[in-house]
Amino acid sequence: MKQELLLEFFSEEIPARFQKKAIADSKNVFTKILNDCGAEFSEIETYVSPRRITIRVLQLSQNTKDISEEKRGPKVTAPENAITGFLKSNGKVKKDLIERDGYYYLAIETKGLPISELIGDMIEDFIAQMPWQKSMRWYLEKEKSLSAFWVRPLRSIMCIYGRNVIETYIKSAGLTTCDNTYGHHFLSSEKIRVFDFADYIDKLEKNYVILDFFKKREYIDREMTQRAAAMGLCLRVDTDLLDEVTGLVEYPFIHIGTIEEKFMELPPIVLSTSMKVHQKYFTLTYPDSVIAPFFGTVTNVPGTEIMHEGLDRVLRARLSDAMFFYKEDADVTLEAFAQRLSNVIFHEKLGSMAQKIDRMMSIANSREEHRTIALCKADLMTQMVGEFPELQGFMGEIYAKVQGEDPEVCKAIKEHYKPNGANDSLPESRTGARVAFFDKLDTLVGFIGVGIYPTGSKDPFALRRAALCIVRLLCDFKVDILEREKLSWYIETLMTSYSEQGIALDPETLTEVEGFIVERLKVYMADKLGIDAEIVESVISSFDGLDFDYKAAITKAEKLFGLSKLETFEIVREAYKRATGVIGEENIKHATLESLSFNDENMANVKEILSKLQKSNGEEFEIFVQASEAVLKACDNVLINDPNEETKKRNLQLFNIFLELVQKHIGII
Repeated sequence: MKQELLLEFFSEEIPARFQKKAIADSKNVFTKILNDCGAEFSEIETYVSPRRITIRVLQLSQNTKDISEEKRGPKVTAPENAITGFLKSNGKVKKDLIERDGYYYLAIETKGLPISELIGDMIEDFIAQMPWQKSMRWYLEKEKSLSAFWVRPLRSIMCIYGRNVIETYIKSAGLTTCDNTYGHHFLSSEKIRVFDFADYIDKLEKNYVILDFFKKREYIDREMTQRAAAMGLCLRVDTDLLDEVTGLVEYPFIHIGTIEEKFMELPPIVLSTSMKVHQKYFTLTYPDSVIAPFFGTVTNVPGTEIMHEGLDRVLRARLSDAMFFYKEDADVTLEAFAQRLSNVIFHEKLGSMAQKIDRMMSIANSREEHRTIALCKADLMTQMVGEFPELQGFMGEIYAKVQGEDPEVCKAIKEHYKPNGANDSLPESRTGARVAFFDKLDTLVGFIGVGIYPTGSKDPFALRRAALCIVRLLCDFKVDILEREKLSWYIETLMTSYSEQGIALDPETLTEVEGFIVERLKVYMADKLGIDAEIVESVISSFDGLDFDYKAAITKAEKLFGLSKLETFEIVREAYKRATGVIGEENIKHATLESLSFNDENMANVKEILSKLQKSNGEEFEIFVQASEAVLKACDNVLINDPNEETKKRNLQLFNIFLELVQKHIGII
């Protein structure tokens, strides 16, 4: 028979930021455990809420699968005692032996075991294998030892199979499984006996627990949106905050509070950030997106008048602090803040933040770029950014506007942190994009130059992300941010600046940094643009060295990827392969088509079509196909490596021109 298995790991409060990931992790881990022991089931559902992880296995067979396997034993020429030992260890007799390929084999049949006998080991394995971002141990009185690692101390483990409890002692948690759970931390105090999942869900909701994270999240979003709409307001979308508050409450209660009018003088980003970071409050706006003097919040218990007054009062205190910081900062110029950057260490091996600014200045060009660089890190010294690090850049822009800086500079101060990853938007201004490029490139040159690289999955200084962002700035920004210089010029200039500051970098830094960025380009083309890895490698290899046009590489890869889907592409690939094989290791001196002449009609035909190809600048793929067909025909009908050295030389030069055109316009295929 197949029955439902219901497990609940009830603990102290699980941090909200861990819960969403734990839903997928718990499913993956328990699925693997079931598969490894040969259990048969139809589906697994997992749920995580502030105090519990719940696993529901549907249609789980009472016994694991019977296993048939063939075990190889000693050679047939082995001593008798070795053969006897093999039989004895497997509970078999000599007539059970199967002789094949000079060895003895045994057919081993292993009967499936009841799930009830295995469930204890499954639970132990689940506790041991669940990958929490952070975990802890606690003292087990019964075991007189520490527990296994878990996110927070476990208080009970529920285990029900086919509406019956399976009682088994879990040594790593010091608990015996049961059929009880608990409702809301404050609104329900009784133990709740459970029989199956439907009963479990029903009783939890009656005791103020919504188990399903996504159902609870949707409820909060819907209810707060409706409450705001009733007041003519809109809820500002903030998925991160919505996820966090969903993980904080077992049963959500919605409240709309009021912001004192005097605090509406704060910059909108300061107001919303203070509410979000300190209080987990949602920002409400008017239909024109202007912030309204109201906020939305979610509580774990029904609100009372005293509670609502308390929520408003705590926000007043937080916003009073923000107002103080803002006014204090506004009395100091950004230039004065920037002068303090010499006391801020960028990295112990790479000097101060002021030195980083000086290095970025060495590769800047315009007046706007120099002014942006001079001020872009100044807000790190403000009280506001000290309180809210996520506002760096934003506060720089705000204070720059107050102090009358050029609008282009103000915008670039904020934008120079962008993009902040694969999915973040790019800067809008050219100055912002250029300074962002300078900032990230200086970081790469410095860290790689002193031998600090990402290792495995660890990248504490986010160097891979910095390189990917450089790739995006080079490839996706609306105009070329390198101007007339090559990437290598910027790297070499930064290396010189480091040297002038007394910071020694590895002589191979140029090659290392260029190679590191190109590796991120490969990842970007393969993962983000969906281009086959083989084509990516082909395009990268078609460039002479690492210092190349990144936008051209993207365009070339996308073109080659599209062409590779055509049936005629295989003709070009085959011709390229044949021509490469014919030339082999020969050192071919480049020649122009005009300088070559042929008596053989096949070779003359190749020359004629290649001439058309050159005139079309490689834009017409059909001419590539014609040229490839002509090359293949010549390979079949002409002795390319002619005994006459001059004839051979012309033949190979013609084939070499064909290869060069393919590499230039398509790639190494």
